[in-house]
Amino acid sequence: MTQPQQPADDPAPRIPDYPVEIPDLLPGQVLTRTTTHSGELRPRGFLITCAHCLATRDWLLVEVHGKVYIRCRCTHEWLEPDLDLDSFNDLFGEADRVWDSLTDVITSLGFDGLLAGTTWT
Repeated sequence: MTQPQQPADDPAPRIPDYPVEIPDLLPGQVLTRTTTHSGELRPRGFLITCAHCLATRDWLLVEVHGKVYIRCRCTHEWLEPDLDLDSFNDLFGEADRVWDSLTDVITSLGFDGLLAGTTWT
């Protein structure tokens, strides 16, 4: 996933109050929230499955500009239209870390392909 950029005509996003300090965004930066979800996702009753490796659980969810993207451990990622912002907020909880970049999140949490095919019990 490329680093999202704030369009020039979009207003600055409202950053929620979290127990960690979130640095001010630099011009052009976008607030991107991520969370992991180890279980299955069934928004609207249909099981989300990775089109590349057929995984059905263990996701990295990325919210940017109110849209939710899913990244699989195999590195496949996609915009998931069935997961809306309310669904993401229900899964998100609260910020507990601030990362320098989305790439750092992906690498640090093992969604860079290193753990592809790994399952947790």
